Amino acid sequence: MNLLYLTIIIPLLSFLILVCLGRQIQSINVMLIGICTMFLVGLITIFSCIDFTTNTVPDMTLVYTRNLWTWFSVGDFEVPISLTLDGLSLTFLVLISFFGLLIYFFSACYLKSRKDIYTFYAYSNLLIASVLTVVLVDNLFVMLLGWEGVSISTYLLIGIYYKQTRNSYAAVKAFVMMHLTDIFLIIGIFLLYQTLETLKISDILIKAHNDLAVDSDIIFWITLMLFLGAMSKSALFPMHSWFKETTLAPMPAVALLQSSTVIFAGVYLVLRLSNLFMMSSDTLYIMLLFASLTVIFASSIALVQNDIKQIITYINLAQISYLFYAFSTQSWNLSLSCLINYTVTSTLLILASAILIKQCQGERDINKLGGLLKSNRVLYAIFLVIMLSLSAFPWISASFYIKGDIIWGLMTQDSLMAGTIGLLGILLSSLCIWRLIFLVFHHSIKIEKMIRIRKINYYPIFILLIFTTALFIYLPLPIQGIIPLANLDTQGQIPFRILLCAVTLLSLVIAYILYAHPNAEVHEILNTPMIKSLGKLCKSDWRFDYLLNNLFVKPYIYLANLLKKDPLALWDDWIMWGIKKINAYIVSLENGQIRWYMVSMVIGSIIILMLLIFI
Repeated sequence: MNLLYLTIIIPLLSFLILVCLGRQIQSINVMLIGICTMFLVGLITIFSCIDFTTNTVPDMTLVYTRNLWTWFSVGDFEVPISLTLDGLSLTFLVLISFFGLLIYFFSACYLKSRKDIYTFYAYSNLLIASVLTVVLVDNLFVMLLGWEGVSISTYLLIGIYYKQTRNSYAAVKAFVMMHLTDIFLIIGIFLLYQTLETLKISDILIKAHNDLAVDSDIIFWITLMLFLGAMSKSALFPMHSWFKETTLAPMPAVALLQSSTVIFAGVYLVLRLSNLFMMSSDTLYIMLLFASLTVIFASSIALVQNDIKQIITYINLAQISYLFYAFSTQSWNLSLSCLINYTVTSTLLILASAILIKQCQGERDINKLGGLLKSNRVLYAIFLVIMLSLSAFPWISASFYIKGDIIWGLMTQDSLMAGTIGLLGILLSSLCIWRLIFLVFHHSIKIEKMIRIRKINYYPIFILLIFTTALFIYLPLPIQGIIPLANLDTQGQIPFRILLCAVTLLSLVIAYILYAHPNAEVHEILNTPMIKSLGKLCKSDWRFDYLLNNLFVKPYIYLANLLKKDPLALWDDWIMWGIKKINAYIVSLENGQIRWYMVSMVIGSIIILMLLIFI
């Protein structure tokens, strides 16, 4: 574990090398640099796991700290650069290195353009280094460095095709949206330091437990600011706009941004400070509200999209909400299992969609595809397995147990409405993936010429398919003593699981009626004014961008144009005009007549006497 700092240094050095020399290095060498970077990070992770396992004592929490240097100190305020490894950070380190290596390998097989290759590996290395900084440091102030690095990396990856105006605007939009909530995170950090006089995470958790009252005003505002700061990285509604813009990046970059790096930053912050969030029931309730809104928003929009990238993006967005459902019920260990399941499923979905789009010569409209079952049965089987995971298929998929326990936890805590929305999210997500499968793989063939995909592209997918099964539910994670472990009330859970099975089967029946063999009656229902209006609303993302434009963009442009005309200078003109008028009147009194001078002297004397008498 003495080499832990290299997990950050190696990707950072690789980023600098590729940015400075990437244009001069051959594509194959760039791929080797990128893959070797993640391989070395994975190798150090394996050594760290072995060290951690051999040094762990039963019923004890092992925390390894490596002090590097002191960044700066002002009086009693000192900011050290140190790395901390415990069970939670080790879990995230394993996830980042494992999924990063799979995506890097897939990228080497998938990307063809020389410019795409070196920019992808360069910016991805910066992203990996930034996320690992967030995960491994034990000081919130130092964590901000990694936090901002994640935002910059997201901006760079979305803007890889920056010469296209749409992509440039999308990158800037993502950068701005992420930084809007970073302000709240900084406020939360200020409040923590003002209240507890430390920014070291381990000391914060101890002092907060000893010095702050549960559900007090200060603990509410601290946790609320921290949650709002994590919202943008976790892509919760209404800070989800950057998540949609990731579709403009290459598919391997989409996999990194949506599944295995950026999302980790926000989730890790909440998990690391879970003992702090447990002290504010109001903040947990606010989490519940935002998660419910995100499920309804994302799953309803995914159901009417025709672009494959947009469909998988909104499906993934809906799945993130179940993490925060677990947070709101204080099922912290369950949320970590949900994170692993989400990462596996979302990465699978993105990589499988990347192969599908490439095979269809870049065509992404599912209405223009069809009959691919005959040409690629392997890909069809992969999408079926993804469907089993997204629909929480009974007793086969890991998500059946994980999502089922999360929703059951909501209902046992009297959050019946949120539990119902969670079930609705599973139903709609299942319909989305069934719709994609039926329209793309069944019906008549619409594209005659297909690009042949090499078998090596499927290797990362085959590895991930194993982890979607129920064999890997509730993996033994070294988090005891770090995050609170909740015991789920299993009384009455069997009828609920039967209900969950019914929801899964209902999605299959509805999808078969609507998409497999739609008849005239189905078309008539879908063409009713109410359904068409609802579909139009969902296709426009609930008019969210329109609202943002009218509430924020247009007023900002109006103020900018107003300030452009310099209104202060206009006031200066009025003041100068008034002074000139008064001066002109006073000058007119100087007419050379003695009686006017005598009158003015008498009036002045009277005023002075009045002031002396009454004041």
